[in-house]
Amino acid sequence: MRPAVVFGQLHAGLALTRALGREGVPVHGIAVDEREFGLRSRYLTGKGLVRSDEDVLELLRRFPERPVLFPERDENVAFVLRNWDAVHELADVPLPDDPEIVVRLRRKERLPVEGAAAGVAAPATVLARDEETIRSAGLQPPLLVKPAEGQEFALAFGEKAVVALDADAAVAAWRRAHEHGFDTIVQELIPESHDFVFSLLTYIGREGEPLASVTGRKVRQGPLRFGTSAVFEARREPEVEEQGLRLLRHVGYKGFAHVELVRDPRDAELKLVEVNTRLPVWAGVAMGREFNLARIAYDDLAGRPARANGAPPDGVSWIYMAKDVWVSAQMARRRELRPREFLSHYLRRNKVRAVFAADDPLPALASLGYLRSRI
Repeated sequence: MRPAVVFGQLHAGLALTRALGREGVPVHGIAVDEREFGLRSRYLTGKGLVRSDEDVLELLRRFPERPVLFPERDENVAFVLRNWDAVHELADVPLPDDPEIVVRLRRKERLPVEGAAAGVAAPATVLARDEETIRSAGLQPPLLVKPAEGQEFALAFGEKAVVALDADAAVAAWRRAHEHGFDTIVQELIPESHDFVFSLLTYIGREGEPLASVTGRKVRQGPLRFGTSAVFEARREPEVEEQGLRLLRHVGYKGFAHVELVRDPRDAELKLVEVNTRLPVWAGVAMGREFNLARIAYDDLAGRPARANGAPPDGVSWIYMAKDVWVSAQMARRRELRPREFLSHYLRRNKVRAVFAADDPLPALASLGYLRSRI
């Protein structure tokens, strides 16, 4: 079997490593930080730290067989974009054939245009080039100031987005981000929508057809209101799937994609929020023994025959307990969460843990060091 290289060894990378390793695929894990706890997984046949793009390329050159490279996070996808031709000479990746397609979806100021062309609504958005652009855009407050792409903004400021009650606040948030080197967008905030955030995770094969899809809802998130999932529930959402796939077909996408939409309480319409050209943090909910999105993607990229696959998970909870305890405590202090609501997903028989696995316990222990670094 051709080797798989998982670049990034946090939650989604670990889930991918386990899902492939349990199937007998040789998996090599690489990371830029020794605290990436997936490096401790027993399902890795090889592992290493990389400090530069050339380190990654040199590792790919060493394999006697052409590997399949899975980039986990935005910065790992950015490596592929920076080294597009060199990477494609050495490995197969779960991304489209044209890098411009990736950029069209990664850049948040371009999403409303792509969405409109595909018939998918989106909140009014403007790229914050300068103060005058923000003030003259005619956006209706409250507003969100968010990075145009990537995850570095959240790492720098501890939040994925800044809520601005008026244009003055939006300008102040833009200026702070600009001084730190971040491109940002300003977007109209859909009010009271944090409980109605839905997702599509799909893998679109080399022939351009979706080979497997999972939909669901973000139950709790951290930071509050505008964060990544602490609890995610996989469940059938046909409208979310239809609109997400419509957008991806419009741009000619192939590979892994995560489309996030919000249902606007004012008109009950789904609005496009963002597209990640990678796996979401909760991807492990789609990588079980019966339904294994990782193996579907690997077989397609490696040119292997497709295997029988079970039904997508429905009513299955993905839980990142360390984050959820922190998030739930904040919600409880605000009287937004009752004990019964907190426990409901933990008491389910059908649940997936973000890090712990009985057959692979060491990453959970190693994740303590990662958590300390984040705190």
